[in-house]
Amino acid sequence: MTLDIGGIYIMKIKQKLHGLFIVILLLQSLTVQTLLAEDSAIAPIQNSQQVFITPDYRGDFMDRSTLSGDWGGTRQEWANNGITLDGNLTQATSGVVSGGLETGWEYMGRGETTLNIDTSKAGLWPGGLFTIIGEGNFGNALTKNTGSIYGTNANDLFPQLANSVAIPNLTLTQFLSPKFGVAFGKFATITSTSGDMNEFAHGKGSENFLNPAFNFNPTMAVTVPYSTLGVSTLFIPSKDLIITAGVLDPHGVPDSSGLDTLFENGATLATEARYTTNFFSMTGHQLLGATYSSSSYTDLDQSALNLIFPGLPTKEADNSWAVYWNTDQFFYQPEPSVNKGLGLFARAGISDGRANPVHDFVSIGISGKGMIPCRENDNFGLGYFYTWIADTRITDRLGFSDAQGLEAYYAFAITPALRLTPDIQWIQPSQEHVDSSWVTGLRLFSVF
Repeated sequence: MTLDIGGIYIMKIKQKLHGLFIVILLLQSLTVQTLLAEDSAIAPIQNSQQVFITPDYRGDFMDRSTLSGDWGGTRQEWANNGITLDGNLTQATSGVVSGGLETGWEYMGRGETTLNIDTSKAGLWPGGLFTIIGEGNFGNALTKNTGSIYGTNANDLFPQLANSVAIPNLTLTQFLSPKFGVAFGKFATITSTSGDMNEFAHGKGSENFLNPAFNFNPTMAVTVPYSTLGVSTLFIPSKDLIITAGVLDPHGVPDSSGLDTLFENGATLATEARYTTNFFSMTGHQLLGATYSSSSYTDLDQSALNLIFPGLPTKEADNSWAVYWNTDQFFYQPEPSVNKGLGLFARAGISDGRANPVHDFVSIGISGKGMIPCRENDNFGLGYFYTWIADTRITDRLGFSDAQGLEAYYAFAITPALRLTPDIQWIQPSQEHVDSSWVTGLRLFSVF
């Protein structure tokens, strides 16, 4: 029997972070009197050697960035000394109102806790940042009712399908110079600051689009797991260009350390460059990325019987690759460099089509932020996606074909830390002989 010391260590941390989730949920039920209590006058402090920008937790309940504020000054003092503890909770109820496999409603949610320790501000050494993320989801996914290959709510997928609690990220980032850094550990490959970044369409379904097709490029999903061990470099040759390159384990999972199987079945090489543009004096970005995995995967171009009946030879693909691109661009931006206005976004990607059932992908849309006077924290979006399913014997046998969909949402900011979002989607599923579905929903996003 092999003793997975790393796995035991991860399990202990998971138990502690599970307790943090309970604390976060209790914070949401604080009395109005506590939430409206006056904050202290401690201001955020920045320094030239820090990696993580110190947040500002001050303000009254209707204006501050978090529901629980600065905890009487304690939280702001911690942040000024390099320690931030932040949490959020996404709750969503949605239903298939027509078409699909079955009509009906479901409720689900996802909570996330992030601990950052900036070593410079903590008095340890300059240029370092520890990041630990704990995450869990609960409730029932709507995917089974739609026949969609992606589902309709990205929160269903993280940290894993079904109800789960895990630590998807445990990393140390160390800058060796102002322009070069190295990160290693267990990476969550989709966060608020990483993973196919886009100003208008990115994340885990908490703040803009719900559908996973608008939050990340599915052509890279096979080669880059959501949570995995690895090492990555960060190069910033100018203020407008960020280049990353890394080596990742191609089969990492959120609920295991992965140390006992590290790189047993190949490795994934991933690189990405994001450039900030300033067309017509308005902010935009261009992103180009590529992944290559030397791992073996199930070859989709074989008889489905090989996977059903034991003893039949199973054909494997020796590798998998993907190339992807995305862009965002404001075309109306009242104040330069302020992320408010109206803009366009687009994504495209291509994969090998042997290990990945998604051969080609494209999405496009329009989004706005702070467009209505006195509603500067509201945002909205309208998007369309199309997926070309790989033409293989297994996808044909299982009845999968190209899929497409539309989504529109409007996020009402009750406060900067509390947003209510009506959402509607039209899905033409990848499963043949399943009717297109209309899905409506309501999401509540809370930042603590």
